[in-house]
Amino acid sequence: MGFPETSLQTNAELLAAAGYDGIEPNLTVDGPLWDDEVVDEFADRVDELGLDVPAVSTTIHWEQQLSSADEETRMAGVEAGERMIKVADTLDAGAVLIVPAIVDEETSYDTAYDRALDSVRRLAEVGAQNDVVVCVENVWNNFLLSPLEFARFIDQASESGPVGAYFDVGNVKRFGHPEQWIRILGERIERIHVKDYRADVDTIDAFTYPLEGDVDWTAVTEALLAIGYDGWVTAEVPPYRTAPERMPPRVCSDLNYLFS
Repeated sequence: MGFPETSLQTNAELLAAAGYDGIEPNLTVDGPLWDDEVVDEFADRVDELGLDVPAVSTTIHWEQQLSSADEETRMAGVEAGERMIKVADTLDAGAVLIVPAIVDEETSYDTAYDRALDSVRRLAEVGAQNDVVVCVENVWNNFLLSPLEFARFIDQASESGPVGAYFDVGNVKRFGHPEQWIRILGERIERIHVKDYRADVDTIDAFTYPLEGDVDWTAVTEALLAIGYDGWVTAEVPPYRTAPERMPPRVCSDLNYLFS
């Protein structure tokens, strides 16, 4: 989720107090997760708080794209992914979240697919050495726009190491039905992100907190039950603009209502 504070340890304390089971840190260009000492201290603190780390995510791959035509940019993205895997190993997270490609005017769909597949395979090899699954998330990147293609990409990338889906429920609602994607992806789903989506707003502002949009949460939970999913469900929502510390306990309550 979007954390209320800037300090990782402070946010971990807030989440523990709100009743969460874990915290998902994010690797940024100049963020603290590049510092091994900071990561070690964070690992000790979450252990003291009784929290787990389900995955390590990043915003870096929107700029250092794994599908970039520029090899230096692409390799920087791979290096960021390798750092995520190292951090995940230290935090005993078991998974990292990867944005595999960006399709735009400069990068055609088929070219993006091939470059992304090569990049994710490279990371999967590193993940296999550290017992970390490389999880591909469905995001608004004009890529992997159907569950059938998403499944195919994961299967192809998995030839090199552990690769799965980090399925985002809210991200799919814009152009599909999350429950259908869940049933098709099945056991490929390693982690779940949740947020809601308002179908009457066709911009990024359509995203909102669970139970405040148009996602059919009953269908989603039934689909997860049908595929036997019993893994992590992580909220990906922003803090409130006013009294941001109020958001974590409220969202935790709603997640317990939906998934307990």
